[in-house]
Amino acid sequence: MIAKLHSFTHRLRQAFGPSDEHTPVLKTIQKNSLAATRCWLSVTSTEVTNPSLRENGFMIVIQIRGTNSRELWLDGKPIRTEPLGAGGVVFHDLRQCPQFYFHDPLDSVNYFLSRKTLNAIADDANASRISDLKFTPGVAVADRVVENLTRLLLPAFNNADQVSQLFADHISLALGSHIAQTYGGMKSAAAPWRGGLAAWQERRAKELMSANLRGDLSAGDIAKACSLSAGHFARAFRHSTGLSPHQWLQRHRISEAHILLRNPSLSLAEIARACGFSDQSHFTKAYTRLRGISPGAWRRQQEILPKS
Repeated sequence: MIAKLHSFTHRLRQAFGPSDEHTPVLKTIQKNSLAATRCWLSVTSTEVTNPSLRENGFMIVIQIRGTNSRELWLDGKPIRTEPLGAGGVVFHDLRQCPQFYFHDPLDSVNYFLSRKTLNAIADDANASRISDLKFTPGVAVADRVVENLTRLLLPAFNNADQVSQLFADHISLALGSHIAQTYGGMKSAAAPWRGGLAAWQERRAKELMSANLRGDLSAGDIAKACSLSAGHFARAFRHSTGLSPHQWLQRHRISEAHILLRNPSLSLAEIARACGFSDQSHFTKAYTRLRGISPGAWRRQQEILPKS
């Protein structure tokens, strides 16, 4: 639900100007539903960023490490700011063409959230559309939800090719819904969604994910096959299984890989590809995280066990 990655990243590059030692390193995650950019600058700025084009949306920034003191201008007018510490979250209305001067090294993740997306989130919740977000420009807030979702996303900036569409949708939907409720005052007019999926819906969703182990299907595609909106599907799937669609798929991939590990003729790289992982390293990390042992070590254990 958070989109326009290419245009958002392009605007950030334009804001910082030509690349040199005073230009941040920008790492992006390219998925249709997610626009997130990691900005890292080890030295201080030497000039004010260029004004960005007006955009009907918001930039949400969370500082990852250290403290960043900065100056802020909105529509060319200076705005009082406070130092942004690790975990601090600030909002910027992109209709006001924010400009910055950074006095400290920069290490942040920037998200883009359009008003069109906010409307879609409200429509999905059968709530009134959100007129605006409530925040004080230049002043950070502590937001554990944004912080925890960002922590989940951080490793992906170094391995963008390993990010599945379902994972991107999971982060995007959770982040967008939280912001709509917390800062947009969204309150659903419908009764709370308490039920899970019907048996046929759960079966269909799992069939679709099992047939696409790379996770390239979007949550919206699966929801449509179940005759639900993306938001309702995500909530109902978790109610039925105790897991998000992304989490269920990850466990299913590991289960399938575990079966293939018993076949000594298959290499770890072949198993990784067969189960939708981008490479052997990705497979090894995911398997070890879930089972507490690497796939290679598990195989070696089986070789020395006595045959029954």
